[in-house]
Amino acid sequence: MNTKRILFGMMACLMLVAVSCTPNTGDDEAYEQGIDKKHIKPGSSKR
Repeated sequence: MNTKRILFGMMACLMLVAVSCTPNTGDDEAYEQGIDKKHIKPGSSKR
């Protein structure tokens, strides 16, 4: 029973590491272009 928990925990950690280390191949055009700061008004954040 305890061995199954340890094995499950190790497999879960391994899956998280494997997923987080995969390269991001999505289109990040909006991120790469940036934001036109002329269109941002001060105090327009919604908090």
